[in-house]
Amino acid sequence: MLRDREIDLKHVVYIATDGAPCMIGRERGLVSRLRAHHPDLMAYHCIIHQMVLCASLGERYSEVMTTVMKLVNYLRASSALQHRLLRSFLIEVNATFDDLLLHNNVRWLSKGKVLEQFWALRKELETFLLDQKSAKAKPFVDFMKNEEEMEVVAFLTDITSHLNDLNLKLQGKNSTVCDLMSAVRAFQRKLEVFKCDLQQNLLHFPILLDQTAGKHHCHNYVEFLEKLIKNFQTRFEDFPLGKQVLLCI
Repeated sequence: MLRDREIDLKHVVYIATDGAPCMIGRERGLVSRLRAHHPDLMAYHCIIHQMVLCASLGERYSEVMTTVMKLVNYLRASSALQHRLLRSFLIEVNATFDDLLLHNNVRWLSKGKVLEQFWALRKELETFLLDQKSAKAKPFVDFMKNEEEMEVVAFLTDITSHLNDLNLKLQGKNSTVCDLMSAVRAFQRKLEVFKCDLQQNLLHFPILLDQTAGKHHCHNYVEFLEKLIKNFQTRFEDFPLGKQVLLCI
């Protein structure tokens, strides 16, 4: 590829990877092979990829997210009415639902829009499921009637919205590494604000506030935020270009 584009490897200063073994493996990884020809080449794990990995779900939240995805998939497989209800989901997400059901640590944020649409249609969906009077639908009806489960869905909808905002800021052209790291640092400061807000007025969690009417037990959600804060610190504190260098640039 470098030869075809007449790019001298000596002129390549930095390479970003997704952290996969085929990229960073000591013996046969791409970075190792390139360094055999250019020892001074620097490498770093992609900022966007690391940001998404920071936000990996714990077991409790993964279970709720999976149930929502199964529910939407069940609704999609039946009548024309269900297809009409789900059309807004598919348009908003801009992907086939099979793709969204692929749950992994890197792509789970793509479900943020699904959660938003699910939350907007939850009353209509619950009514439809009740009218079905189906044995297959009953577990989903019980899920939607469970206030505790719906509270978790509300929290996930809010927090994925914030994470997706950061994700969008890290994408697109003409952004320097300084721009990207500034966005990450700003979000790290926001996380501290979110943590305090969870224990107070829920100003940054409007859907959770609406679901709980301000009366909620936020202990588990605070733990999630604390883990998120720690993940960001662990992954970004040792960024190769130090804060002073970035500030200078």
